[in-house]
Amino acid sequence: MNVEYINPFINVSVSLMKMICNVTARRGQMYIKNATFSSENVVIIIGIAGEFKGQVFFSMDESKACNIASTMMFGAEVKELDDMTKSAIAELGNMIMGNVSTEFFNKGIKIDITPPTVLVGKDMVLSTKGLKTICIPLILEEMGKIEIDIALTEY
Repeated sequence: MNVEYINPFINVSVSLMKMICNVTARRGQMYIKNATFSSENVVIIIGIAGEFKGQVFFSMDESKACNIASTMMFGAEVKELDDMTKSAIAELGNMIMGNVSTEFFNKGIKIDITPPTVLVGKDMVLSTKGLKTICIPLILEEMGKIEIDIALTEY
C-alpha cells in the first residue's frame, strides 16, 4: 500500500470530526493489522474503486456511535443504536470518504466510493481478502477512540 494514500484519510477525518461533531480529534499510533481482524461492535464499511481499490472500516463501540450521532443531531438525546443513529454514523462515514475522494481527485487520482454499510454485532471478525490493513486510531476528545482501518491495493 502506498503510504501517501494514508494522509488524506487522517486529515479529512480530524477536520470533519471538528466541523461536524465539534470534537477535537488526534491521530493515535498507527499499526498494521492482519487480513483478518476483530472489530468493535459498530462498523461502517465503504468500498473504494478506481486507480486503487479496497475498503475502509470505521469501527467504534455502541456508546461512541450514539455520542457521535447525538452531536451530529445537535445534541438530541441518543440512547440506543436505532435506525436514525445508524443513518447518522453512516452519513459521517460517507462525508469523510466523499471528502477523501475530493482530496485524491485534486492530486490527480480518481476513485469512486460505495454507499456506506453499517454492521452491528458482537465479536465481529472482518476479512480483507489477504490485504494487510493499516489501523489509524482516532482519539476523540472526551469520547475515547474510533479506529479507521484502511485496506488498499493498486491495480
